[in-house]
Amino acid sequence: MLGKKTAEQINAKISSIIGSDMVVDGDIRAKEAVRVEGSVTGDVETEGALIISASGKVKGNVKGSSIIIGGSLEGDLTSGGRTEVVSTGKVIGNIRTKSLVVDENAVFQGQCTMNAEGISSTAQNTPEKTEETKEEQDSQKDNNNGNNKWNKR
Repeated sequence: MLGKKTAEQINAKISSIIGSDMVVDGDIRAKEAVRVEGSVTGDVETEGALIISASGKVKGNVKGSSIIIGGSLEGDLTSGGRTEVVSTGKVIGNIRTKSLVVDENAVFQGQCTMNAEGISSTAQNTPEKTEETKEEQDSQKDNNNGNNKWNKR
């Protein structure tokens, strides 16, 4: 287990905690690890780790160096390192990460993009590839419509 951070190591470095009785409406930005036990409506961005505990709820996009989801997340997730959705976790949205662990009984509805070279490089290239792919698909449909045996009646 060299190089992997344990939950104890992450918990020891947490600088901000959104308590279980707190409700935050707005974006959160932090330089160090953040733990969400309450409710957040808005984006959460940290340069450190992000932990959403079993009682935590986030409606918005999240970004962090490593992310652990034990509660619910409705929004897109971007992680430069490891992302883990534990058995009590629920993610409704797209995940962009370097590595992903989804425990048994966890819920994940969305798409996942994994890239070992780094997340920032794929984020810049994605729109261009999407446009090219759509154009290629449209031209293939046009070609197939003329050559399809079912259309030659």
